[in-house]
Order: sequence, then C-alpha cells, then structure tokens
Amino acid sequence: MTRNWWTALFAAAALAPTGALAQDETPSDMQGLALLTSCRAGESGCGAYLQGIVDMMIAQQSVCNPPRYNRHRLRTAYVRWAEVNTYFHDKHMMAGAERAMSETWPCPSNSPR
Repeated sequence: MTRNWWTALFAAAALAPTGALAQDETPSDMQGLALLTSCRAGESGCGAYLQGIVDMMIAQQSVCNPPRYNRHRLRTAYVRWAEVNTYFHDKHMMAGAERAMSETWPCPSNSPR
C-alpha cells in the first residue's frame, strides 16, 4: 500500500463521524484482513498504522509498555493475534488492532484487592 493510501486512511478516520459505518458495512480495504495482509507482506504502512494505534492507546492509558517505536514487534504481535482471532477479519481494522495491542501489552488492574 502506498504512503498516500495510509495518509488518506488516517484523514478519513479522523474526519469520519463516530458510528458512521456499522461493522458489517466496513469497506474491505479498511477491514482487519486488509491490515493482516499488509502486515504479512511487511509493508511499512502496517507498522505506521499500528504505531499510531499504540500512541493513541498510550494517551488513553489502555496499553502499557509496548515497544512503541519497534514497528517490527508491533507487526509481529498483530499478525500472531489476528491469525488466531479470525472474527476480526471482517471488522474495521482499528477494532482488531486495538484488541491485539491491549491483549499483548495489557495494563495491570488498578482495582483494589
């Protein structure tokens, strides 16, 4: 995928109103399977996308101690997760990417024991 494609993807995600597309209406190039295919191919856009997801999650404190600038490790973690969690192949790629990152680098529970 080209750099312009990923730029358009980020711009569309930023400008799209929340809930604009139902999960089953996600265009195929925005689905988890498209991201998995990109990551398997080692495309630079995959690592950049996952790094953006991780940066967002760090700001939200929903992921802890990920290899923030190691795109290869982010890609590897996503591919391993996505190959097992096929349910997310036809969902928006962000849903699976967030789940993969939070399951791979979870934050400890803040609840009192």
